[in-house]
Order: sequence, then structure tokens, then C-alpha cells
Amino acid sequence: MPPKWRDLADAIAAKIRAGEYAPGDRLPKIEELVIAGKGSKTTVHAAYKALEADGLVISSRGHGTVVRTPGTLATAAEREERSKLTGSSWRAGERSDSHMAGIVSAPDDVAEALGITPGDRVLRRSRTYRDEDTRAVISHSTSWIPAQLADELPELLIGKRLNSGTSIDLITRHTGRPVARRLSTMWPRITTPADAAPLEIPEDTQAAVIVMTVQVIDTSGMTIEYGVDIGGPGRRWTKEEAI
Repeated sequence: MPPKWRDLADAIAAKIRAGEYAPGDRLPKIEELVIAGKGSKTTVHAAYKALEADGLVISSRGHGTVVRTPGTLATAAEREERSKLTGSSWRAGERSDSHMAGIVSAPDDVAEALGITPGDRVLRRSRTYRDEDTRAVISHSTSWIPAQLADELPELLIGKRLNSGTSIDLITRHTGRPVARRLSTMWPRITTPADAAPLEIPEDTQAAVIVMTVQVIDTSGMTIEYGVDIGGPGRRWTKEEAI
């Protein structure tokens, strides 16, 4: 039997998907749901945290919990955090497919990020995140991982979605390499013919897209993953923080 907070989160999520709560709408205050008999303060708070981890809402001090506009991009750090909270890097209404994995020669930019020599063996894992309803591409994501970690963890070489969370979850859990820091970058650029296949757009498309990269560095100073995400045309990344 699922915990009470999960039942409540699922019930609210169903209302959001049905349009009873539209993007920008504020959910009831925690105290209001407690008074309405939906559960204890702890239960409602946990449900709201789960909805936030699923990408359905944004919570901030002074504004409460607000339904999020769908279709925004997620950073690697956000996916890792979601994986820790829910066991999946997917947000509500999002799925991944086209999972591929294999050892290749490191391109120059990947070699620089991982601190290896261009042409060295490196594991390339890629997947496409898309809207569950429209099937439109939200982003194409590639993880570049040192080959020695693939040798230690053969599961990383399987071209399918990992059952144990993200690749970073697997690496840190089984190799004793905790993450110490992340170096993230984000910039816009115009699409090229090389984007056509991964983003499922015509080769002559010229549209602005966002590129996000992250170097995940362990406590020894080794970059254990270099992630590159390319958002589909029209996608944007948003973040709201309490101040």
C-alpha cells in the first residue's frame, strides 16, 4: 500500500493533468488541506515536495505552491535530485526513449572535459526525453563517462534505461566515488543539420535552442561524467527560487 502522501500527490497530479489546476494556479495552502481532512501537515508537505520533484509545481516563500508551465528543460542536477527523491529522472508527463550506449573515441571537447586524450576510449550514453502526450522532443541528452567506469560497471554499457536511477546514481553507489561538485554551463545557439536526427527536425531548420552541459566531479577531482543536453526548438529552462 502506498504511503498517504503518495496517494495525495497522485490525486493532485490527476487534477493538474485534467486542467482543474491550470499553469500559474496556486494550490491550496497546506493548512487548508489539513483542515479539509486530506492528511497531516507532514503528509501534505511530503505530497507537495513529490509534486515539485515531478516537475508539476514550483514552491517558493511568499508565493506558495504554483502549477508549473509544462515543457521546460531540466538540468542534469535537477534530474539527479528527482531520481533521489522519486527513483526516476522523469518528470510528470515526460518519458525517455531511444536509449543507446557504447564505447567510442573521445571527441576533442569531451576529452577536454574528462581530462583525457582525444581519441581515447570513452562511454557514450544517449537518450531522448519527450512529451508523453504529444511525443514532441523536449531534449536530447548525452552522457560521456570514462571507459574505466564502464569496465567496472558493465550495466552502463547496456543500451536501455537504467533501473537504478541515473548513471551518476549507479557510479556513486557502486564505486565509492561521491560527487564533490558540478560545473554547469548553458548557452543558446542556432540549430545545425547535425541536430536534425536527435531533435527530430528537418535538416534545414534554423531555430534557437539551449545547450546545457555539466561536469560531475568526484572527491578525488576526477570528472566521472560529462553531460550534454540540447533542448528542442522553443524549449526553455526556468527556475524559481525563494529569497
